[in-house]
Amino acid sequence: MPPPISQLDSLTMLHVMRSTHVVVPHALLGSALLAALEWGRTPWLPSLLWLVAFWLLLLALWGTTWRASRCPDHDDWQIAALHRRFAAQITCVGVGWGLAAWVLMPSGDLTYSLIVVLWGIAVSAVQGAMLSARRELFFGFVLPIWGLILLRLFLSPEAVFRWVGVSGAIYLLVLVQFTARLHRFAHESMSQRAQNTDLLRELMLEQRQLESYNAMLEQKNVELDQAVERISELASRDPLTGALNMRALMREMERLLARSETQGAPFAIAIIDLDHFKRINDSHGHARGDDVLQQLCVLVQEELADGELFGRYGGEEFLLLAPACNGAELSRRMEALRGKISGWDWRRWSGDLPVTLSCGVAAWRPGAGPQALLQQADKALYQAKEMGRDRVCLAREGEA
Repeated sequence: MPPPISQLDSLTMLHVMRSTHVVVPHALLGSALLAALEWGRTPWLPSLLWLVAFWLLLLALWGTTWRASRCPDHDDWQIAALHRRFAAQITCVGVGWGLAAWVLMPSGDLTYSLIVVLWGIAVSAVQGAMLSARRELFFGFVLPIWGLILLRLFLSPEAVFRWVGVSGAIYLLVLVQFTARLHRFAHESMSQRAQNTDLLRELMLEQRQLESYNAMLEQKNVELDQAVERISELASRDPLTGALNMRALMREMERLLARSETQGAPFAIAIIDLDHFKRINDSHGHARGDDVLQQLCVLVQEELADGELFGRYGGEEFLLLAPACNGAELSRRMEALRGKISGWDWRRWSGDLPVTLSCGVAAWRPGAGPQALLQQADKALYQAKEMGRDRVCLAREGEA
């Protein structure tokens, strides 16, 4: 739903209401002082009734302007509602000041009559200047005052009062011309302020949109990073067992060997092969064979130390990389793993067929590359199979 008023109207309405809020207390004091000055020269009851009614009107106006002074600048609906009430009240105040010429102006007493006229001049000048930003309010306030004052003066039987009325009419014309310039100046400055406010709002909106786009971009980047990480993870994992694949194993092996060459740290590998695995596939199907491979990986992963890597080397062969571990130590651990595998209850997958492994272990020596180390471990594995399987063999140092 569009706002009820423009930004320029909102600024000018708040300006006149907040300006009037400052002068209402002075109007309360001024009206009481005017009534006191004229007391005893006019009937006391109409004077008292005028003062009481006028004060109630000023207090209502003060309440409206007080709310306007605390109204947010961007609340156009509340500003419009307050302005409608203020317009009616300011016109009634103008009528109230004009009625002072009929209630408080003594007949035949030029001096005290001029006091009322001068009071009208002062009030219309001050309040008229503050209302100049809204010409309809200016005329709604000033015309009732001077309409009633001039009517009172021109209806007086004494000629001097009519001449005072002529002077008042001239003053009214001057006041209208003077405030017209104030009106143009106020509109120019507030129009510029409204443009700046609109520009600021547009900038804030664009900033919020930019922040929203940045947040979306950041979220997309996070999702993209996660996708890349996932793709990288999938590219380095065997799809059946979830263990590292051959490419990832070779990459990590080269890295660990380079570290051993640089730091002289021990490094050993083990090639693990399931014995007679083809019998399980032939007897119970490849699905059961896959289950055996997956469970083997679970059991091996449970035995890995920090920093050790395990993956599928090919078929039913697996490779274990053990940094900071020498050949003898890795052989002992593989022997314990061999016993764990052979003692596991595999009947749900292999039936009566046993599941055992053979393992070849090789230790790094300075200058040995990946292929040389793999050949040593593979030769040790072949030796384990030649010796009857279900055993661990350590490659002899210097053997290729």
